[in-house]
Amino acid sequence: MRIDLQAPTWATHFLSDRTDWNKAPLPVAEMAPFDLPDDVYFEYAYIDDQGRKRPDPENFNPILNPWWTFASNLMGPAYRPDSMARLSGMAPAGQVLRLSLDSEILQENRRFLVYSPAGMAQVALPHILFQDGKAYFGWGRVPQVLDRMMVSKRVGPAHLIFVPPKQRTEEYAFNPLYLRFVLDELMPMVESRVPCDGRRAAWGASLGGLFSAQLAWESPDRFQKVVCQSGTFLFSEDMDLKNPFAGNESFLRRVQSEKIKELSWYLECGTLEWLLASNRNLQAALKIKGMKAVLRERNAGHNWINWRNGMASGLEFILQDPDWVAGENHGTSPHR
Repeated sequence: MRIDLQAPTWATHFLSDRTDWNKAPLPVAEMAPFDLPDDVYFEYAYIDDQGRKRPDPENFNPILNPWWTFASNLMGPAYRPDSMARLSGMAPAGQVLRLSLDSEILQENRRFLVYSPAGMAQVALPHILFQDGKAYFGWGRVPQVLDRMMVSKRVGPAHLIFVPPKQRTEEYAFNPLYLRFVLDELMPMVESRVPCDGRRAAWGASLGGLFSAQLAWESPDRFQKVVCQSGTFLFSEDMDLKNPFAGNESFLRRVQSEKIKELSWYLECGTLEWLLASNRNLQAALKIKGMKAVLRERNAGHNWINWRNGMASGLEFILQDPDWVAGENHGTSPHR
């Protein structure tokens, strides 16, 4: 698909998935036609002379990015959203349990949600732990996706735990205190209220994907599966987190240097993301270690449209595995 955009007269720079947004704004004088795959979902915007990010006034497609109200979008002629990403207007059919926890580790109160399919709140099921819980519950609509997939017999049931952060970057980026909170306080508290059959999966996007990977790696006696959507595996402890383009892949080095873990991995990343190479590197390292590691690449950038298109595939990876049997080859206790 050939893209030939005409910048507004007020625009000074062009931002897009192709320029990693803030990393390399392109002066509008240097804009030229470019090609994208026919099945692409592509987001872009302009900067004006006051430094404000603004949408394209000539693009009348609805703004779909929940983070950025300035992100215009284009869809290639072969783009097709996943059928499970179009569940607007549906309410979850099961039970939403709202919980709070006074954390001794964090010295503050934390709130989170647990979703159980209809009639199964007290049934021992797999637990899937979502970072960025508010976004996955609301924008990702994971309860509705699970409901619909269960009706069509694509997957079985699970309890979904949605954990929102308070200080997202500080908590998800190599924070041992927050990791201990999740493992030693939140998970035992949840499992005292909603029974787990011993099967657990960690799931997150972007920084939440990196944290989910660390969480499972630190506790393979509890987790067996990991889903990371656009995980920030480029990141490292010594980097400036205000510059997300210059890390040196700390988690990759852990995988390469430490003993194998009994974990299965489902990775996703957009082909227009600056994180693609680091996700490919991680998949290769996991496979060299002998772990199951799937990487799905989608022609999109770093956004919720991309991730919503992967909800069904992630649930299938977790819940369709015939060898993932409750109580076998993994403990049923939430304690170390």
